[in-house]
Formats: sequence, C-alpha cells, structure tokens
Amino acid sequence: MNAELEPTITFFNGTSTIGGVQVSVRSGNSEVFFDFGVTPNPSGALFSRSSPAPVEGSLAAHLRAGMAPHVEGLYDPTQLTPTGGSVASTIEPMAGTGRMLSQTSVFDHAENTAIFVSHIHNDHCELLPFVSPDVPVLMSADSAALYAGLTEVGALRATPAAVRGLVEGEHVAIGGMDLELVHVDHDIPGAAGFILQAGNRRIAWTGDWRGHGHAPERMAAFAERAAGVDLLITEGTTLRPDSSPSKPLSEVEIAERVDRILGATAGLAFVTPYPRNLRRLAGLRDAATANGRTLVLRHETLAGWRAAVRHGLSVPQLDDIGAPIAVLTTGDSDTNLLAGHAQVAIDDIRANRGDFLVELQVPDRWVALAVGAGPDDVLIHSNGQPLGAWDPEWTSLTAWVETLGLDFVWLDSGGHATPDDLAWLVETVRPGAVAAVHSAHPQLFPRTSAKLILPVRGQSFTLSQPISPALGTRSADSERTMIPCVL
Repeated sequence: MNAELEPTITFFNGTSTIGGVQVSVRSGNSEVFFDFGVTPNPSGALFSRSSPAPVEGSLAAHLRAGMAPHVEGLYDPTQLTPTGGSVASTIEPMAGTGRMLSQTSVFDHAENTAIFVSHIHNDHCELLPFVSPDVPVLMSADSAALYAGLTEVGALRATPAAVRGLVEGEHVAIGGMDLELVHVDHDIPGAAGFILQAGNRRIAWTGDWRGHGHAPERMAAFAERAAGVDLLITEGTTLRPDSSPSKPLSEVEIAERVDRILGATAGLAFVTPYPRNLRRLAGLRDAATANGRTLVLRHETLAGWRAAVRHGLSVPQLDDIGAPIAVLTTGDSDTNLLAGHAQVAIDDIRANRGDFLVELQVPDRWVALAVGAGPDDVLIHSNGQPLGAWDPEWTSLTAWVETLGLDFVWLDSGGHATPDDLAWLVETVRPGAVAAVHSAHPQLFPRTSAKLILPVRGQSFTLSQPISPALGTRSADSERTMIPCVL
C-alpha cells in the first residue's frame, strides 16, 4: 500500500450525537468536508432552541463551543475579524489546561478544499453562512434549489460561498480527488450521498437515508454504485437500546391513512407535518382533494416551497395534479408571498368546517381556539414539531389536545434507516469497513460481515494504520464495544 496515496479521515463531530456530522477526507493537497451542520457539544448542549447562539459573533460562539470544525481557512474571514482573524485566536479564550477545549487541535485546510452537504436539514447545513467565499459548496441540484428558496424567504441564512448543484452521477474533481453524487431516499427533496475516490481508497457517505420512503430504488442504486468501497460511512439514528422491532410506516401508508381519516371526519381537520418534507405535503394535498377538502398551509411553508420551485426544484411541484393549495391568512401574513393561491381566513374555516385540511404548527395553535375546535375534530401529527415525547414541547401539545378534546392521530414515517436497513446496506455493499455516525448509540450497529469502526470525535486516522486504543472497533465475531472519546 502506497502511504503517499492513503487518505486521512478526521471526525470532527457527530460521532455520538444525532445530527451535526462533520467529517473530512484529505488526500495530499485535496480535502472534502461533509456535512456542515451543528450538534450539541458532548460536554453540554450549549446552544438549543431555548438557548440560541448569538446573531452577532455567531461563528466565534460555535467555534468556542466546539460545534464547528477548528480548521483555518475554512471560514469567511470577515466573520473572524473581531476575534483576531483566525480560528486559533478565536478559540483561545476557551482553550487551556482544565478548560473545555483543553485538548483541541487547530487544523489547516488543504489547498483544494470543498464542502459537501447531503441535504437541507439544519443539523447538516446550519454552518453554511460561515463558509469562506473561496471554498465551494457541493450538493444536489434539488438541494441547491431548496436552499436558495429557503434563504430567499428568510427560513435559512445564505452562505457567502458559491453553491454548485450536482445531478445524479455527476463527477466533480476536488484537486486530485473525484466525488460522484448519488441520490438517496430521505424525508426532504434532494438528499444525496457520494462515492469518493481519495488517493488509493474509495469512500462512500450515505447522508441520512431510509428504506421505507418514496424512492427505495435510490438506495438499491446507491448500494450498487458503492459496492466494495474501502469505507462506508452511514448514519445510525435509530440505534438505541429500546428500539422497537416494528417496521415504520411507509410514505404510501401515511397517505392511505390520511385519506381514511379525512373520509371519516366531518368536522375540522388539522395536520402537523415537517414543512420541508415537500413530498409529504404533496401527499396531504392529494388526500385533501380526494375528500373534497383543500389543503391550507401557513404562508411560511407555502412561500418556501414556491421559492424552491422558482429556483429549479424538480419535484414535487405545487400543482402536480392540478389540485389547489390555499394559504392561511392572519394578521401577520405577508400578502406578497400569497399571489396565485386562494386565501383562507379564520372565519372561512369556522364557517366551513369540513372543507379544509389546515396546517397547524407550534406558533399558531391559537388558530384551533379561534375556529372553535373541539371533540368532533381531528389533529394528525405527522413528523412535525414536537418530534416526540422527549421534546419539552410535547407536554404543551398534550395539554392542547386534552383541553380541546381533539381526536389525536400520530402518523410517523421517519427519515432514517432502521437497524434492518443498515444491515441490508452493509451486506449489499460489502465494504472493507463501516463507520457509524449520526447516532447516540453507534455501538449498537447491527452485526455484519464488515469491520465496524466507531469513530472518536476529534481523531484522525487512515484505513491502513493500526486502530489506536481511543478508536473503537468491532470485527464480525467480536463483542460490541465502544471506547469513548476523552476531550
């Protein structure tokens, strides 16, 4: 094995948390980072919805919290100027013996560097506003359209970097490395992974994926393209000690159940979907139309979808089947975003209770009070916020449902691979090794014929070197073990 061709792999974040995967592969003077979102710091959830990062000095805050890779040259220098213009000077207040960053390292970026974003979920793309204009950002063409649309309407912050949208099978040279984009199935348009030729190694990254979505054939195609890679890096979101063996609902089953619920409901019907799952929104639109109702979306949700289509989103379109989508108008609605869609007011819903399927998110639950929702009405909770009983907001949701007497239906079809999906992928790809990330319990990865690498946050390694004591591994016939990172 030629050591000069051996790429170095560094796992900056996402090794023992759900979300915030930050990995780099470097070969010679070429390097690709993936993904570029955020995760709670392992020493404490420093930033969250209830304790957000500051608007001013946000990059410095993320670097000091260990939530962004400590890599010189990766970030917009104008956002580092107040802290000295370098990553090292920025993190200095938190560095030192006994401090949070006591053992951190600062890396230099390669001469040829790019960032790959697998999809437009915040835990995979939230650091994009900090990227240097000199570092290109790669993603699928549909992800680029969605990102442009969401930044246009203010749902996400724009990046100073140039974003390049790639189509299925397109190859990009990053210095001496070759990256091929391969689509996967997830609960958002544009999700993709890649096959990377880095030096003498082929490395595959799945991004977030599932086997029960709209396009399972994408995962079969990914497995075929990735066959025999030296390293397969995949998510492990659903791995947990209390995992249920039950199979998640498919997107087709979600649509069928919504159709049956609407057919059996004479009164008001509300739904709480994830606003960026546009295929789910299209299915809700179709089910509403089939039952003589009109889907009514929040103006923020509809505006983001419309803007993404204007920027080139291929599917889903707003009017795939000619079914109408209306927008809920309230006192704070921006009428500039509503042209071309019927506008439905609170009074319309109150007077015509069986005519609509109304999106109901956390900020506008008051709408249920305003229209007089009660025991004859239904709320379909379908992967919107809150995501589960572990979320503090769940208590509030329960109080609303119980107080109003709503019929509550939980319809969940998550965006992540089941343990059986993960085992299928590994046995189909037959990689030299598999690394589990994006998981709170990567040590529970299903037993397969491949060597399992349990990456440690902040460590670099090559595939040919002996695994260091701090980097957990499990061979096909060994016990499941994980040696935690000590920072």
